[in-house]
Parts: sequence; C-alpha cells; structure tokens
Amino acid sequence: MIKKIIIILITLTLTSGHADTIFTLENIGEREPIMSPLPEFDPEIDSYPDPFSLDQILFSINLDNYNEYKNSILTPGQIKMFETYPDTFKMNVYPSRRSCAVPPEVLELTDKNALLIDDGEGIEGVVGSIPFPNPTEALHHVWNHILRYRGVDIYGASPFYIINPDGTQTYGAGEAIAKNFWNPYVRNEEAGLQGMLMTKVTHPPRLADASTLVIESLNAFKSPRKAWVYNPGTRRVRRAPDISYDYMPSAAQGLTTVDQFDGFNGAKDRYSWAYLGEQLRLMPYNAYKFHETKIEDILTPYHVNQDLLRYELVKVNVIEAKLKDDKRHIIPKRVMYFDHDSHNMLSEETFDDMGIIMAYREFPIINFYDQPMCLSIHSATYDFATRRYQLQSVRSTDIPKVQWKLDKPHDEKIFTPEGLKRFAR
Repeated sequence: MIKKIIIILITLTLTSGHADTIFTLENIGEREPIMSPLPEFDPEIDSYPDPFSLDQILFSINLDNYNEYKNSILTPGQIKMFETYPDTFKMNVYPSRRSCAVPPEVLELTDKNALLIDDGEGIEGVVGSIPFPNPTEALHHVWNHILRYRGVDIYGASPFYIINPDGTQTYGAGEAIAKNFWNPYVRNEEAGLQGMLMTKVTHPPRLADASTLVIESLNAFKSPRKAWVYNPGTRRVRRAPDISYDYMPSAAQGLTTVDQFDGFNGAKDRYSWAYLGEQLRLMPYNAYKFHETKIEDILTPYHVNQDLLRYELVKVNVIEAKLKDDKRHIIPKRVMYFDHDSHNMLSEETFDDMGIIMAYREFPIINFYDQPMCLSIHSATYDFATRRYQLQSVRSTDIPKVQWKLDKPHDEKIFTPEGLKRFAR
C-alpha cells in the first residue's frame, strides 16, 4: 500500500509542471535486490524476462515539457539531447525499482573501506569486496565502478554499430575472453591484478588492430598497463604501450577513447577528480524491454529507439574529472554519474576546453539475476558535432549470452603474446 501511495504522489508531483519541485529519497523507495532468477528464466535461451513488465509509464518528457525538469532531474547531456533532437528524443519515466544485487559472497567480504595509495593510482583492500562501501572522495566512486563484480572467467561476443544521421550503419562484431581477479571466488591477493583481457574483431576481419591483449594491474603507478596487438596483415604481435588514455581504436571511428570502454578504465593521473555530491537524476535503468527487443528495431537515426528505454529516478554520485594543466588528453573535462546501489557508471558527459558539451553517453543496466549482478546492456555515445552515435558492447536477446563464470577456468598462460596470436586465428 505504501508503494502505491508513493507512486501516486510522485506521479502527481512530477506532472504538476513546477520546475522547482523538490525530489527526495522517498521518491525512489527502499532497495529490493533480485538475488535469484525469475521462475520464467530459461538459462538455455538468450533472454532475461522483465520482472517489472507490468509497470506503467508515469510520465514522458519531450520537447513540449523538458524545460520544466531542466533544473531538477535532467542532466546537461539529456538537455542537450532534447535541444539537438527536438522532434525525436524523449524519456519515458517509470517507477524506481532498486533491483540491483551482487553475490552474497561479495557482501560477506565487504567490511570497511580499502586504502588508496600512490595518489589514487593504486588500491589495497580485501580482494573480492566492494572496495569502498563508505565512499568519501571522488576516486572511491571510480574504483567502486572499476572493481564492481563482473564475473570471473568470462567468454562472450557482441556486435557494435555506428549510426549516421541518415540512418546508414557501420557494423562490426567482436569476441572476448577475460579473467577477473577482483572477485570472491578466485582470491589471488598475490597477483596484484585487476584482470586480463583478450579481444578480437570478427567483422570486418582485417582491421589493423583486430586483436588485443591487455593486462591491468591494481596499481597503475607501480605496474602500468601492459598491452599487445596482433596485426592480421603481418601476422605479428607487437607491444602497444599507446593503448591507454585517449588512444582511439579504428573501429571507434573517432567517437570514443580506450579509457572510455566500460565507462572509465585505466590510469587516473591526467585528471583532477572532484566529488560533486549525491543527486537524484533520471537514468536508464532496468532496461529489460530494450534487451528483449530485436536489434533491427532499436537502431534509429540520431539515437536509439527511445520508446524502448526505461528511465527511473536514481540516486547517483556525480564525479567531475578535469584535465591537469601539464597533461594531455583529447577530453578536457568529463562528468560521470555513478549508481549509488550498483556502482555502475550510468551516464557521462564530455566537454571541450571551452566548457561546451561534446558528447553524451548512456549505459542502461539490468540485473543479470542468474549471477546476480547489474551491468550495462550497451554503451551509447552520442556525438553532437557529427550527429552520429556509437553503440558497443551490445547485449540482447539477439546475441548469445555472455558466460560470466565458466565451469572450466581460463588458463592464465593463454594471456600472453603467443596466446594472443593463437586466439586471433
């Protein structure tokens, strides 16, 4: 009964037309993590049934009314989307369902904050835990995102797309294997690693940087990222120290940098980091409807099919990264929005050195409740200069499920330059 009253109140409040509406934590309710699969879940098919399929849209934000919410629940990137695509962009707002969960083993290891070392480039803590359950500074939230539970021994494949303003598409596909060390099941404190990853482009097959091996440590100051690439033209593996920071893979076509993969990754030393506080904002959340839709129905000009996305009022921690005066990066300023519950980055805005917004990014999440864990079903990058957008790391009912915890663990010895050559072929 209380939930129904809250939903009625939030509907009345949000549709009242007052731009100075005050939004409180009561609007989003209490956490109700989904810790196990739904009865209708079938592990043999590529589907995650929607636990909230009966929820109705509370209200929609569009060209006619977005000004009413500019100073309350919208981010600058979302406002820019309304201004740039006034005829097509909209946001359907649903009740807030705080469904995110992590395996109980993660919570059992989580007691107190880890320790930041070497100016935030390194971390010391209980491997497999939530590193900062009581965050007090900007990099705590960044590390919580980087080290959130994301499986153990992983195998998966996914397509990526670049959509031009006229609707034409560039299509590609990739395959990856990974071994995560920060998890409660493979607790190798001596390794000092976040994880190891090998990726290859399967379409088109002859991209110059078709296959990559990355080994990421828990301290970028003491042990910088190690990376290698395999070139299918020369059939040779070479060390690739430039695969970091603002390096742009050819498949990205200038839209995203390497350190924007998975929201943010890698060394943090080129930016000054600031915590802008806890805010309530509309974020793409519980995107099961989108996941269950055929890819051909989600790719529309300018942005994805907004009829399929679900936005909820979410408590986020907002972090600003400003480029240091003596450092170089093609993105001078970034504002990141991290989910309070799951620690996922849910959206990001990038700005040029004049403070003008360059791109808006979204990471709609679902609870992969067979694990359980919350992760994004894609990353969408909307570039305002070219009006193109990129969709990568796409997970959907069209694509075989990622295997997050293989029965047979990966042999660590395959994550070598020679192993990359075998993986690429």
